[in-house]
Amino acid sequence: IFLVKSKDNQSSNFYDTHGEERFSLTFEVNGLDALKTIHKDFIKKQVRVGDIEDRGHTGRNFVFYDLDGNKFDVWSELSPQFKEQYL
Repeated sequence: IFLVKSKDNQSSNFYDTHGEERFSLTFEVNGLDALKTIHKDFIKKQVRVGDIEDRGHTGRNFVFYDLDGNKFDVWSELSPQFKEQYL
């Protein structure tokens, strides 16, 4: 991870080749129930969140934003490497 000084009011979000705003970091949680729980918790705490989505791959996702407008992703599938090493 590198910290880079940027201009004022600039977030860590970026745009892909299709012009879609993307997030710089994805957090993985252990399964759909965990994803739904954290999604509800974020809503309850008035965090700006998107809907739970099916993006056409294993697991479901949603995005959320911090107070500076930085966009992050939460994914309901733990990576195979994580499962192998820690579970």
